[in-house]
Amino acid sequence: MHSHAAAQHLLELPCSRALAPATPLSRFSLLLDPDHFGDVAFFAELHSMGYADVLLGGTGSHRLPALVAEIRRTTALRVIVYPSGPDAVCEADLLVLPDIMNSRAPHARPFGPGAVMTALAIARTGCPWLSVAHFIQGQSTARWFYDAEPIRDPGLLAHHCRYAEMVGYRNIALDYEDPTTQVEPETIVRIKKSAPRCHLTVSDEVSPMRAYELAQHGVDTMILPSNVLEEAADPLALAHRYLARLLE
Repeated sequence: MHSHAAAQHLLELPCSRALAPATPLSRFSLLLDPDHFGDVAFFAELHSMGYADVLLGGTGSHRLPALVAEIRRTTALRVIVYPSGPDAVCEADLLVLPDIMNSRAPHARPFGPGAVMTALAIARTGCPWLSVAHFIQGQSTARWFYDAEPIRDPGLLAHHCRYAEMVGYRNIALDYEDPTTQVEPETIVRIKKSAPRCHLTVSDEVSPMRAYELAQHGVDTMILPSNVLEEAADPLALAHRYLARLLE
């Protein structure tokens, strides 16, 4: 009853249909957790070294709206929000609407209540959004939260991506945020052949050289997850090394 009332409230509010830009993501970006990166000066440094955008998401959703607003006000970075649910949605330059394609959880699967409520919250902002067919492939917190079953067979994964393209998705994301499970270049090649019209994003804990290699094999956007920078002695220096390698 409560969920129905909340949904009705969102639907009754006026919202404009906002479409994502033709080139939704840069070639390389960072996904940062606001609980660990909450100083706007850090984001100003990222922009000064050449970053065009940054993704924010993770466990720190309670700090997200204020941080996003401050970054947008004081820097020229394009701020992209990756919400973990409806309570993590706030105004941004772009909001990611992820459909967890390999989720077994009723609340998280496409058209599940969590996905629908997140979509309604995004629509309410009037901000541009980006629909993404998202596959969780690593042993991560996200896999546990969404009860996702990784698709290990490269051919089967490519078939799933082909299906996503056929039903209208133009953005596919592979989440390999697990140092023990990494995507192989051959898998990228198969996916790009199966779904050539889709923008392919990969999030993985890889070295700058490995990120460059994956980009050469067809990854359109490489994303470095927050924990890699969290564990670095000098996060800004590490961020610079990745960007310099990817933009060569």
